[in-house]
Amino acid sequence: PGCPHRGVFYVLKKIRANVAGDIGCYTLGALLPLESMHTTLCMGASIGTALGMEKANPELAKETVAVIGDSTFMHSGLTGIADMLYNKGTGTVMVLDNSITAMTGHQHNPTTGYTLGMEPTHVVDIEAVVKALGVKRVFTIDPFELKDLEKLLKEEMATREPSVIIAKRPCALIIKPDPVRTYVDHDVCIGCKACMRVGCPAITFENNKSNINDALCVSCGVCQRGCPVGAIKREE
Repeated sequence: PGCPHRGVFYVLKKIRANVAGDIGCYTLGALLPLESMHTTLCMGASIGTALGMEKANPELAKETVAVIGDSTFMHSGLTGIADMLYNKGTGTVMVLDNSITAMTGHQHNPTTGYTLGMEPTHVVDIEAVVKALGVKRVFTIDPFELKDLEKLLKEEMATREPSVIIAKRPCALIIKPDPVRTYVDHDVCIGCKACMRVGCPAITFENNKSNINDALCVSCGVCQRGCPVGAIKREE
């Protein structure tokens, strides 16, 4: 609950994007119920895979997004961006920046501001690095803003030049939960299961109504933003 990658894969599935994936905790986006990552090869391969698909069929660039985490981007994603630019690719890349190396135990990386020994150090600015490599269309967005993210993705996928979208929000395991309670108003809920599509383990469905488990929910608001009738509410 509260994982910043959940909104990304929810939107990618909604717009039916071809998603070239990479190695990280976000690789779980390939599994049910999100099921919105279609290839995974090795660290840093997402951008090269998307570029290869475009070279095989240029029309695929309008339907394809490469996703890569902040730590993997520093490990082997920079070369992918350089390769895309050098070979005249026009694809869309998403850097999923959760400010930590979450998959292997929350180690720090060059983008977090700390060494592995927890000493303050230089912070690599992903947006500045991407621009320095030559990408002109670079955007940073909160992945929980689902409508804004969907609009931006559609625009960049339709644009025939390289673009990088940085989806920036900290890992849910390193931030404190919001004490505000989120709940389903059963008088408003129509049982459409739209909230279930975000794949959050805090949401269940019984007796044709959705329910939110208070013990699991961190009030991230993703399900609330995805509800078409406003049945999910927050206690101020």
